[in-house]
Amino acid sequence: MATMPEAAIPLPVLRARRVDAHKASVGRVLVVGGSTGMAGAPALAARGALRAGAGLVTLAVPSAIYEVVASFLPETMTVPLPCDGEGALGVAALPALLPLMARADVLVVGPGLGRSAPTEAFVHALLARASGPLVLDADALHALRGRAETLTARQGTTVLTPHEGEAAVLLGVDTLDLRAARAEHAQRLARLAHAICVLKGPGTLVTDGTRLRRNETGGPVLAAGGSGDVLAGVLAAFLAGLPDTGDDAFGAAVLAVHVHGLAGDALAARRGDRGVLASEIADAIPEAIRALRAAGGGR
Repeated sequence: MATMPEAAIPLPVLRARRVDAHKASVGRVLVVGGSTGMAGAPALAARGALRAGAGLVTLAVPSAIYEVVASFLPETMTVPLPCDGEGALGVAALPALLPLMARADVLVVGPGLGRSAPTEAFVHALLARASGPLVLDADALHALRGRAETLTARQGTTVLTPHEGEAAVLLGVDTLDLRAARAEHAQRLARLAHAICVLKGPGTLVTDGTRLRRNETGGPVLAAGGSGDVLAGVLAAFLAGLPDTGDDAFGAAVLAVHVHGLAGDALAARRGDRGVLASEIADAIPEAIRALRAAGGGR
């Protein structure tokens, strides 16, 4: 299958929001994640989604960490899910989650979820029931190791957000081999899963298996714990915001990665390339969107 040259894919236009927009019309995002010791990850994804323009964001987390997560962001709705004695989600959480999934425009699964066997079973049970647009990040990707092709049965858009190590596990290859041919492996993963692959790292790649675009924003300032969680939220918000945030899901992913990197660039220009917090990257997203539109990247 031929791939479009990277130079042939321009940055999509980020359109101005309609004057009659309201919180329900600009996107409902549901973030599913968290476990004992990892309460911050889903909250950062939610923060990224809110800062990127999602109108309504709901956090569905294990009941063991519910109070902590609910205290992070008053702008989110937080729902406790049944969990095991270790504070991890299992298939018993699915009945409580299904009504939330039905109301969401985009679902984010994985930040801080954990890697226990019951949680992996939960991920697969959830995927069997999730029909809408879906962003799979972090531990949800680990649950799919060696089984990415099972995603081909999905009807909705799927976006995978692996770093090099996660992509190598998904494909069953050595990380060094993947690093030596990042574009080829990103395209292979996208085709294998019938998904959009966002292969994170220096020059993050976005591909749907045919189109491929290398991102040129961001840099070492993004090398901070939680930065990827924020990106997952931004991706979800941009998917929920179509068509204002791209011509299609691939365009939305390209824009989201670009804007996330722009936020990092703005912070690096003021503070240097280290010591920036993931929450600060999320909070710089509106500024990055404004800068993009001022530079002619939106109308």
